[in-house]
Amino acid sequence: METPKPSSSTSPPCGGASWRSVWGRRLLWLISALSGTLEIEAETERLKNENAQMRKETEQMRRETEQIRSENVRLAELESKIDGLFSKYNIKLPQGKRPEQP
Repeated sequence: METPKPSSSTSPPCGGASWRSVWGRRLLWLISALSGTLEIEAETERLKNENAQMRKETEQMRRETEQIRSENVRLAELESKIDGLFSKYNIKLPQGKRPEQP
């Protein structure tokens, strides 16, 4: 990009067409740069919102995982009690009826 030459006058240089051409290119470049900046800012804001949403979803999944773990511990305790009672009263389940353990 050309840099403007200092002029002692505030009027455009003698070659008016080339002066307009230089400033026209600069204006187009400036508009393009500003447009790109606005697009980047919009994309940044969209990504921030998406990131916040993903954090919320991750936190929800973490809570659900903790709840499932807690339920699994409780089920294991109950299963242990049932096994103890069955053993105490000599109750035997048929082999095919017992659920598989993960």
